[in-house]
Amino acid sequence: MRILARVEAYQAHAARLLRDAAPLTRELVLTTLRWQLTLDHLLQPHLHQPASHLDPPVRACLRMGLAEAKLLSTPPPVAVAEAVRVCKSFVPRASSLVNACLRRAVQAPWPDPEDPTLPLWLRYSHPPWLVERWQRRLPPETLGQALAAAQTPAPLCLLRPVSQRPPQVRTRPHPFVPGVEVVEEGASRAAAAAASGKAYAMDPTAVAVARLLPPASRMLEVAAAPGGKSLVLGLEHPGSFRVALDLRVARVRLLAKACRLLPRPPALLVADGCHPPLRQASFGAVLLDAPCSGTGTLRRHPEIRWRLTPGQLEQLAQLQRELLAAAATLVARGGFLLYATCSLEPEENEEVVASCGLPVAPVAEKLPAQLPRVVLASGGVLIPPGAWGDGFVVHLLGPRP
Repeated sequence: MRILARVEAYQAHAARLLRDAAPLTRELVLTTLRWQLTLDHLLQPHLHQPASHLDPPVRACLRMGLAEAKLLSTPPPVAVAEAVRVCKSFVPRASSLVNACLRRAVQAPWPDPEDPTLPLWLRYSHPPWLVERWQRRLPPETLGQALAAAQTPAPLCLLRPVSQRPPQVRTRPHPFVPGVEVVEEGASRAAAAAASGKAYAMDPTAVAVARLLPPASRMLEVAAAPGGKSLVLGLEHPGSFRVALDLRVARVRLLAKACRLLPRPPALLVADGCHPPLRQASFGAVLLDAPCSGTGTLRRHPEIRWRLTPGQLEQLAQLQRELLAAAATLVARGGFLLYATCSLEPEENEEVVASCGLPVAPVAEKLPAQLPRVVLASGGVLIPPGAWGDGFVVHLLGPRP
């Protein structure tokens, strides 16, 4: 309850608060966040005021109790009793409200995801404005896969060969992306190995995206932390001179921790990507995985969907345009710039690329054949989120004239 209340009231990041949490705590928090809109829809008929007017701890108890009763294996009477008990500890005056509301709400049927008479936003618990955007951007089958994937936990995947396989951990190769192992048993031990620096957990789609950067003798990565793509570049291009930079010391420390897994790590730099202290036209290949809204990562960060507004996309795009313009000046003649975001929104992708002035090179055929994709009018590629990995939009810019 404390974690849910902090995520909502103080814009905290659930992943950070859950770093050392027990598995059941993690499951309950993320399930509640993923299904928040649908939970509120079922709770509201039994409240005398909008759920948004309740104190955050009370909202958290209601959502958590209903999620546990409807989506986990807890018997409904036990889930209701536990939610009431927790509420009494923090907001005693609201415990009777929680009890009365949940006893009625647990009896309501859960929306059938296959029922076409129900709106998609209710069946898959996404903001209506985001669903409408994706309906215009994705084919119907791909849209359903993206929405459904966001409602399921992301499997833990390890990057080979930098990751040591921990004992009592069973993995299988990722079906689409070579060099990625999907953990099937022993996830907690694999996560502990990643935390201690003996392995690196990375989304498969992110690995495929990093591999799209053409080889060059001098390579640069901007906004490089936490370091996954630096590892991929180091494995793919071990003979190249590589530089990786990020804005903050703490983030470069994360980058350094990851790069210790490489036999030949890149040179690391704490610097502002909008004003990089590097000689212009000095790199044959530049990778910019820009800070973004993260709408392609909702299964890992479900709270993003409840915080983001359409108006915030333009604010993010302004920073992305500045980063891309600065990165473009560092590309040598004949070189390439790979611009990627884990956002599916055009404001952060096609519209940013249009401001750069570099030609867009075809890239769709360079992705693994089985990986779904939507080729955009801009020449870039949208990789939708799904069971295979997170969502990305990628543009390969160049060659530099």
